[in-house]
Amino acid sequence: MALVGLTVRVPTISHMSPVSRGRKPKKSKNRPSGRSGAGSPRAGRAQAGSAAEVSPVDLFVGSRERPAWFDPTIAAVLDGSGAVLAADGPRVLEEATVELVGGQIRHAVRDVRRGLWVDWWFAQLTEATAARIHDELDRGGTGWEGPWRLLHGLSAIGSPALASGATTAARRLAAKVARAGGPGEARWLPAMRRLSSTGEVWHLCDAYGSRIGVIAGFTYPGGVDPSVFLFDVDACGMVTVVNAGVYDDVAQAVAAWRAFAGESASDAEPAAAQRADELVCLAYADHGGEIFQGDESDSALDNWFRTSRRLHELADALRRRGTPLPRATNLHRDLDAGPLVDAFATWYSDRHGNPPAPEPLDALAYEWIEGRLPGTWHAASPHRVRHIRGLISDWVDDPVTKEASALLPDWIRWHAEQTDLPEHLLAASLAAVADNLDRPDLGAPCMT
Repeated sequence: MALVGLTVRVPTISHMSPVSRGRKPKKSKNRPSGRSGAGSPRAGRAQAGSAAEVSPVDLFVGSRERPAWFDPTIAAVLDGSGAVLAADGPRVLEEATVELVGGQIRHAVRDVRRGLWVDWWFAQLTEATAARIHDELDRGGTGWEGPWRLLHGLSAIGSPALASGATTAARRLAAKVARAGGPGEARWLPAMRRLSSTGEVWHLCDAYGSRIGVIAGFTYPGGVDPSVFLFDVDACGMVTVVNAGVYDDVAQAVAAWRAFAGESASDAEPAAAQRADELVCLAYADHGGEIFQGDESDSALDNWFRTSRRLHELADALRRRGTPLPRATNLHRDLDAGPLVDAFATWYSDRHGNPPAPEPLDALAYEWIEGRLPGTWHAASPHRVRHIRGLISDWVDDPVTKEASALLPDWIRWHAEQTDLPEHLLAASLAAVADNLDRPDLGAPCMT
């Protein structure tokens, strides 16, 4: 089972707000106004960049030259590697490594904003770390100790492909380190690369139905440093891991997720996952690789590599248990909004005494469901409303744009009735209809 988010992607910073890929003509009476366009949603995101800010080469494929930001950020990590010497076990070392690496990924995404070949950067950091260890050992100094631990930390947080470089380098240097009198108190270092999922998983969802928390148990060999990892998944638009992190136990992770998700998650309670389809969000989670929106949270960037690693380990454990994650399907093809359209039209007619115009309703319905996670079609969070408004606003010169926008408040009310959404949460979604789409924060995950 290959998880979305574990593959290397085209490096870029995409737009900060949703962009429609244009409406296309009806193919039949029952298939109106789809907007699947050419390519994936990632292609749509890439097309939205400003040529004045990012060159086409950077935007679509990135420069093949080694980016200038590599050297200073790698040097910063290595110069700070002395901080990992205080680690007294695998989990502490892993966290220290995440802090060092995450700080530089934040800088690259928020300040550099181009040439974001972060997988390449990770590989270069690994090589530089191994070289620093080798050179320091040859000099007979002690400057190799921090980088030596850092190398093991990299083997714990990198995806399997990236971690293999750190593991190989550590094995090649092990004998030389031992001859130099390697620190005896760190006999647990080789265990860093053997982190594994326990197969225990819990899930919970907010009142809207589009903010999902998945909490999975992990441990090092021999049951050392057990912990849980939180995947905070937002499915209001593209299914994205918007926050992540390691916690002591389920209760602590739940508290963190509620704080991330906001008021709509205040009453959510975790349940042990018994079926693979309860974790379907992870099969579609858009995370990792080398594509960025530019508005990622601190925890998402700090855990950029570790989240992909934990996804891989969890998927592998579920597969061994006989409950693999569901296979991801194309969410932009073979869509049937007919049941939603018919049910809403009946509701609307009962409410207003006349049916809604079919063309704008069809257009709104297909934009609403296209690319959306199965099981979330009735989710009408403020974030999703803003996302849809952004898409509709990009139907340039389309005559149904105004009519579809006018239907949106009733569309939200109808969805809220299907899920028994509390009135105060419905009010927040209706308020989002009037939000200013020029605000740069509207592309961010809903926090209420």
